Amino acid sequence: MGPELLADKVIAPEAEFEFTITIENVGIRLDNFITSQFPAYSRSFFKNLITDKLVTINQKIVERPGITLKLGDQVLVKFPPAQTSKQVLIDQDSLGVQVLHTHPDFLVISKPAGLVVHAPQHDFTGVTLVDWILSKFQEIAHVGYAERPGIVHRLDLQTSGLMLVARNNFAQALISDKFKARTIHKTYLAVVRGHPELQGVVNLAIARHPVQRNKMAVVKDLSEIRNRNARTAKTAYRVLKYLADDLAVVEVQPETGRMHQIRVHMASLGHPILGDTIYGSSSKLIARQALHAYAIKFEYCGIDYQFTCPLPEDLQALIPADILKA
Repeated sequence: MGPELLADKVIAPEAEFEFTITIENVGIRLDNFITSQFPAYSRSFFKNLITDKLVTINQKIVERPGITLKLGDQVLVKFPPAQTSKQVLIDQDSLGVQVLHTHPDFLVISKPAGLVVHAPQHDFTGVTLVDWILSKFQEIAHVGYAERPGIVHRLDLQTSGLMLVARNNFAQALISDKFKARTIHKTYLAVVRGHPELQGVVNLAIARHPVQRNKMAVVKDLSEIRNRNARTAKTAYRVLKYLADDLAVVEVQPETGRMHQIRVHMASLGHPILGDTIYGSSSKLIARQALHAYAIKFEYCGIDYQFTCPLPEDLQALIPADILKA
């Protein structure tokens, strides 16, 4: 393949590219060099290729993205194999996934609660959103990481709503960078226990819970932030309506995207999300956490996009319809 193909949005699975390091690239980091050769891909993509032993220097496997290159080094980059969907009957109606918008570079979909985005471990046998994507859009199999092709962000298992899916590696890199730069704005709707203040901002770092490994926790002590590898997290919210039974409908806008962020932050205020059995308690009103990714807004290649996702039936029963019309 000629060098002109390296900027293409689509590179075939298992393709190989070899480079000879010249004087202008001496001393550059391996991951930075490879990324410069493939502008449609992100640096994190190549970091994963390196740790997955798909990159060699002078015919020797390297596993350190930060290794510096020397004059005459022969760098071989192997792209991962395509992901294939499970041989099971997968259709849109049975899983409840809906395509809300189709763009040449990305999809906007509605994920139902109860559907995992991608396999949590290698021996997982259930059907995932990735399986559904590959059954409908086979070209996405070579996009991004083999275990989660096209996935640029995630929703928790029991959270419903909007997701973006990249259809090529150009979009994968660009959208991922936008998430990192916090220029993609997401709005969630939730029903929480209690009546919180009308509006507020939670700016508390989040780390893995020290005992219960399936949970995250806020970290307030500055010394603990470093010791527990806590990450900064910021969530803004405003109350849309106080409900009977000591509940409230809130609009939530996370500035960062940490694991379980909204759930952890609302619980830290003493107002856990209704039905959240990890950070609150179960509810007779809903069989899962009452959290829905309702809207998303972003700019892509000079065009502004904005999408909303209708509430699923279980949340329609809790959230008055006039709230969304206001």
